[in-house]
Amino acid sequence: HGWILSGDEKMSKSKGNILNPIEISEKYGVDELRYYLMKEVSHGSDGSISLKSLENCINSDLANNYGNLCQRIFSFIRNNCSSKVKRSKKLTNSDKNLLKKTNELLKDLRVFMNDQKLNNYIKSVIDISFLTNKYINDEEPWKLKKTDLEKMNNILHISLEQIAKISILLNPIIPKSSTKVLDALNIKKNSRNLSFLDGKSILDDTTEIKELNILFKKAV
Repeated sequence: HGWILSGDEKMSKSKGNILNPIEISEKYGVDELRYYLMKEVSHGSDGSISLKSLENCINSDLANNYGNLCQRIFSFIRNNCSSKVKRSKKLTNSDKNLLKKTNELLKDLRVFMNDQKLNNYIKSVIDISFLTNKYINDEEPWKLKKTDLEKMNNILHISLEQIAKISILLNPIIPKSSTKVLDALNIKKNSRNLSFLDGKSILDDTTEIKELNILFKKAV
């Protein structure tokens, strides 16, 4: 493997630029540190790290993206749908567009895994989370509660299926946090696999969720 650099320099006691992984993980979290190192340091190459870039990574990818997606969907379903949503066979163009773009990102993941390109793998997975957040913002399911419950349910179910895919894919990277999500989705351990890469659904047509607490605190 390559060197992990503090800024642009190798770490040494004489320079006083050593970053203590125990102290960092205690302050920011083990999952957060794992995610950052695997995303920012290419396998087999040197990688430059800093506390500032760690904080930016936690906030942009985990707290504001994946964590926010999970929190907003779970909270809405718990507060407006009695913790249960149902899939519809009717797909809108927005639904189809989200699934198409997701599948385009998914098709390269096995190659990234086999080539040990973990940073490319992680970037593709977090892009799926970004797409899903945008889909929610565009579709505004909160406006459909009194006008189209079927469509609202389907938007939320699609979002949960997206969250399930993301959580399974991130499980080797951030096992503690993603397992909380998979548990809250009531996904059995033997179903937490990559069969969805071949087109299989992860969730039942009617899905009931458990409460999910905030996954990531913003780093300051």
